[in-house]
Formats: sequence, structure tokens, C-alpha cells
Amino acid sequence: MRRQFVLDKQSDALLERLAASRAGNRSYVIREAISLYASLEDRLEKIEATPGFQRQMRQTATDIDAGQVITHAQLKSQLKKPARRKR
Repeated sequence: MRRQFVLDKQSDALLERLAASRAGNRSYVIREAISLYASLEDRLEKIEATPGFQRQMRQTATDIDAGQVITHAQLKSQLKKPARRKR
């Protein structure tokens, strides 16, 4: 079955690089990539369905709503400050 799609330059270069070690078979690389992606999606769905994960996500949402978290930018800013020595 033939399909047509558009790649950006970076994706095309990666496809060519991966295909080079597979006798130039770009179709093989695409099929394997799709299979791998589907497998990752299946595993993610299983993880997200576990009660422990769902509990963690509810707790995270509660913490965010309560203002008990800091942003990534705030954390980076704090890490850049020199550590104070305890005397």
C-alpha cells in the first residue's frame, strides 16, 4: 500500500541516515517507527490506567491548585543563586 507524506529537512535527514544501514530501505524504517510508536502508546495507556498513577495525578492537580508547586523557571532561578553557607 502506498502512502505519501511530507517531511521536514531534519526528519528527512534522519530517515536517510537510518535507512543507510538498512540497505537504503526507507519504507522499512517508517514501518518500524510506526510499530515502535504504537507500542509506546500502548504502554503509556496501561501506565495511565493504573490506580497508583491516577492517584499521583490527582495529588499533583491538588498541589497545583493549592499553589504548592513552583514553575520550572522559578526552579532554574533558585538553582543559579549561590548557595548560602550555614555557620
